[in-house]
Amino acid sequence: MKAVWQLWLQPCRQTTLIAVLVQLMWLGGAVALGLMPAMGNAAASGAAILFGGGTWLWFMMIGQCLRGLCRPESFLLPDFRRHLAWAGALELAQWVLLPTLAAAVLGAPHVWLAGTLILLLAAIGLASGTERYINLMIWGVFVLAGWKPGLASQIARAAAASPLTIPLLLLVAVLLVRLTLRSMLRIEDREADVSPLSNTQLGRSRMRPVDGRPARRGKLTKVITAWFDGTSQRAMESALARYRQRPSWRLRAVLVRRLLLPHDNPQAIALRLLLVAVIVSFYVIAVMHRQRFNAEIVGAYAILLCLSRFPQLGRGMRRMQPNLADLYLTLAPQTRADYQKTLIDALLILVPISVLSALAYTALGVVLVHATEPARMLVDAAIVAAPASLVALAVHLIGPEGTLGRSLVDIVVTLGAMAVYWGGYWLLGTLGLALGGLVLVIVTMSFGLTVWVAAQREYQRRPPCFDAPLT
Repeated sequence: MKAVWQLWLQPCRQTTLIAVLVQLMWLGGAVALGLMPAMGNAAASGAAILFGGGTWLWFMMIGQCLRGLCRPESFLLPDFRRHLAWAGALELAQWVLLPTLAAAVLGAPHVWLAGTLILLLAAIGLASGTERYINLMIWGVFVLAGWKPGLASQIARAAAASPLTIPLLLLVAVLLVRLTLRSMLRIEDREADVSPLSNTQLGRSRMRPVDGRPARRGKLTKVITAWFDGTSQRAMESALARYRQRPSWRLRAVLVRRLLLPHDNPQAIALRLLLVAVIVSFYVIAVMHRQRFNAEIVGAYAILLCLSRFPQLGRGMRRMQPNLADLYLTLAPQTRADYQKTLIDALLILVPISVLSALAYTALGVVLVHATEPARMLVDAAIVAAPASLVALAVHLIGPEGTLGRSLVDIVVTLGAMAVYWGGYWLLGTLGLALGGLVLVIVTMSFGLTVWVAAQREYQRRPPCFDAPLT
């Protein structure tokens, strides 16, 4: 029973805050069911929403945990499959069986259909947490429903009145669970780990097991990652060939950059922009074609996307510390400050890459949403992205060591960049592109360069650290 309890606690250990909120949703649903005698069907509807949303979120977290738990060595544990089955039965009893029976006792309407839908949501959550292509399939269903909402409503009403709906939903749930467990319970070789500084923009939200081993990746992720790895291999071979032909300090810096930032070469950047453009274009055209929103917010999202690279850089540099000892011995710098300066020069390329990404994302948004002031948005995004990237790189080079401190720094930098973007947008509209842009450049770049110069001096003053991170 202890093993079953430990399996149940896995989502709580990996995403404590979200797990607590989801369990509070379950308690809220239970309270709503208890209020049914007094409030009637309104309480039943609220309980169904809370149980349905909580079930989907909880089982999605379980699916993400299974990606890390179901490793070849895990199946060598005594009765691992049996304990996993008991843990699954416990989850189903909590989220599906108990609420359905309680609603049936209290006389809730359509109780068995609602219970079947909650079971289907559990299967969808489990599948979406383990296999990303299932997310795409589910997303496609919602896209089709968004294109033809009237037809979708008619189908839903007809399905609710049909006696075959419950068996069909049960069949779909069983098929989804079988599809998920077939891949999770299959014994395969361990996934090859990737560089902590790699930047494919894919799988970054995938939760890693407690021991830091890579979780299983889906087929689509493997294909796209192979594309990025191919670009990094070609970039490294090209840089190495040029260095062998004509050794110089500049080409050596390029080699270090290709080593530390494998997925930040020109081909990988173009591939990343293309993938983001395809995803965003599909989302805007297929999902948001009927919605109207403030087009200026596109630039803010672009700044947010370009800054998302630096938190991953901070975590990656900490995880890379033991491996950087080999780089230190290979470079054989005259002083420790020279070695730190080499790392700074290699990482500084992320600033123009971030500015280019912000401009590309903003330009894409301008085209898709038909912005009325594209020049104002592009100028604002370009000016703000540069100092924001400098500040983000600076704070992640010399910032706090703990996870909480880094998270707080990320929040402050992101909120500050958003505030500067909106302030700059107002300034450009008030003073014009020329004068407003000049004032914005002076204010933002002076702050960004000051922070960067101070951080660079502090980083060069510090001795190199090659110890494995504790967190």
